[in-house]
Amino acid sequence: MKTRIITSVYLVVALIVAFASRVLTPYIFDLLIGAMAIMGAVEMGRVFERSKQYNNIYLVGTFPAVLYVGFVVAFTNYWQWQYYLLLVLGLMAVYFVISFLISVIFKKHTENEISKYQSPDNVCVFALKKAINTSIIVVYPTLLFATMFLLNHLFDLRISERLINAPFDYYLLLTVFIVTMFTDSLALIVGRLVKGPKLCPRISPNKTISGAIGGLAGGVLGAFVVYWIFTINANFVTVFSSVASIWTVVLFGLIGSIISQLGDLFASFIKRRARVKDYGTLFPGHGGIMDRFDGTIFNSAFVMLYILILL
Repeated sequence: MKTRIITSVYLVVALIVAFASRVLTPYIFDLLIGAMAIMGAVEMGRVFERSKQYNNIYLVGTFPAVLYVGFVVAFTNYWQWQYYLLLVLGLMAVYFVISFLISVIFKKHTENEISKYQSPDNVCVFALKKAINTSIIVVYPTLLFATMFLLNHLFDLRISERLINAPFDYYLLLTVFIVTMFTDSLALIVGRLVKGPKLCPRISPNKTISGAIGGLAGGVLGAFVVYWIFTINANFVTVFSSVASIWTVVLFGLIGSIISQLGDLFASFIKRRARVKDYGTLFPGHGGIMDRFDGTIFNSAFVMLYILILL
């Protein structure tokens, strides 16, 4: 528990520095997101392999960097947000084909893999399954991490001219992280104090229903803390009032908390299937990138979709 707390303090400090850097440029924060996306994708690739879902882990690790380069091109050329979807789908198709062709072309290596994993498949079938699994990891977690890139460059997406005169991108990013952190913290505290029936014992035996309810309260509290901080900015208040209401804050907190907890459970489900405790060892007491930010990326995807649909 002591190790977990110390690591949490370091993480909070690192995030504060990262958010402070956005005053100078959003691209420093991009580097953090990119590093998280690459490490998270590689962690997922390794866990997939443990459950005999073979994938091209090298391709998986390069996708976030290639996607980001595509995003930068889009940002600098002022693409409409709809073209970002075409970019993502195009890159996914290219990576699927490349993954399949690599396995087929390097037939000897693929046959060695088939022998190593004792797979009954021939080269073509094995290559197809490998390409499919690689594409799955491209979607989860890589594309969920990519929604943080988009939130970090919200103005570049040109979704709505009403958002330009206020730090709305800053507000949304901070909401994603704070709501998830408050959800995790309150869920842990309430769960340990109240205990009670387990939430999903087969997937995550330590999670309780009381902890989940505490997490919901924490998410709403976190959303209001961020909102109150930004009400200091008069432009933000004006813009926020024109596109949202106080119920939007409640929604960000409540739905964001639910989504982040579901994301946590989904990541735990994948770990249980692979029979591993953690995705990695980067954060002592927490695990890897996917152990720490599994709920955050789901929450980020929710907020991004909310903005696209309602604005």
